[in-house]
Amino acid sequence: MAAALVLRDAGTPGAALDRLLAVLRDWPAETEACLLAGEMLMELGRSAAAASCLTRAIALAPGDIRLRLAHAEALAHAGRPAAAIAAYEALLRLRPGHAGALLALARLQAVTGEQTRAAGTYRDLCRLDPRDPVPARELGALLIGLEQLPEAVEALQRALRLDPDQAETHAHLGRAWMLLGERGKAAASLACALEIDPEDRQDARGLLEALDAPSDSLPPSYVRHLFDQYASGFDKALLEVLDYQGPRLLRRALDRLVPADRHGSLAMLDIGCGTGLVGREMQPFARHLAGIDLAPRMIEQAARTGVYDALAVADAVAALRDGVDGHTRWDVVVAGDVLVYLGDLTPLMDALAASLNPGGLFLATAEALPAGADAPWLLKPTRRFGHAEGYIARLAAERGLSVALAEQAVLRQEKRQPVQGFIIALRRN
Repeated sequence: MAAALVLRDAGTPGAALDRLLAVLRDWPAETEACLLAGEMLMELGRSAAAASCLTRAIALAPGDIRLRLAHAEALAHAGRPAAAIAAYEALLRLRPGHAGALLALARLQAVTGEQTRAAGTYRDLCRLDPRDPVPARELGALLIGLEQLPEAVEALQRALRLDPDQAETHAHLGRAWMLLGERGKAAASLACALEIDPEDRQDARGLLEALDAPSDSLPPSYVRHLFDQYASGFDKALLEVLDYQGPRLLRRALDRLVPADRHGSLAMLDIGCGTGLVGREMQPFARHLAGIDLAPRMIEQAARTGVYDALAVADAVAALRDGVDGHTRWDVVVAGDVLVYLGDLTPLMDALAASLNPGGLFLATAEALPAGADAPWLLKPTRRFGHAEGYIARLAAERGLSVALAEQAVLRQEKRQPVQGFIIALRRN
């Protein structure tokens, strides 16, 4: 074992591992050797083997917290998050309040879509050690995604009191202030982030551009960063926290507009495909289903569904104009929760008119304008655009598209209040 440590310090973990495995062949109950072997297997990228080795060690020494920590970490790195969560929970039953285990557990809960449970774990950790800024910062970032913005601001401000030089914390606070409509406070926080981190790894500059954007657009960098940040827990947050109805409503509209004998025969494009929530509903209609999104991490999630025949990181107008994977003409284009990030829809409508086949359909969800608003579109305090149904119909008619369906609907919840909008379907004449 001493030789293994020397070899490890010399930068030869493979040779060190050979010594440890030799120890375990003769002394299989040597838990210290098991722990070191597990750590070295992790260093060598063999996480599954590390987890197996450490499982045997835990059976010999079930009360060893170091073994349990290493085992849970190995399970997480081996791509077994549910097993890792169970391992951390078992450790915490033995050692309640273990800060390292609580932090790792909260992070795993967050990336597996258990955001509400993760928030509770972070809160426990903040109470356990109120001087640690890390759980406060991560809690604040998580609460932004859960739209619990006042508590998010409180957590992030607490993190900054403890560590005022963290650009990431300032950037998260800027996002929270943006969503609360506090433009001046958002700008101040984002400027701090940029001053601390001139390389702008938090994309504070893009968020500042979004604050100053004209009322007809949001910078693509803002949209990309927004969705990349929440890609891992996006589905659960939308469906369970925000009660997102877009995919179901689009599917119902398509059922009514596409004859049964054409199911499975359509060339379809899902713009702003996200993680594939809409794509799953569209797949039964498609002969070829492509998806595009501005956010690379969203495309990574969509690829795991196996729903799409082609995927690309692309802007909607550019994809319609230039094609996706060699396809330039479409029978159906769908846009779930996409128009809310576009103000002036003229470029999109021009591209649709040129890329839809005769009789082709464009289906989209859109948020309604605030009560009393007299405008074709409006950027709301949520940094999402509302549109007038008549405005979309007029743009369509000017380009040879007609309204095939338009229905009012509640699209989702926001701060526990229904978001009013509509489903609209346009057909190319």
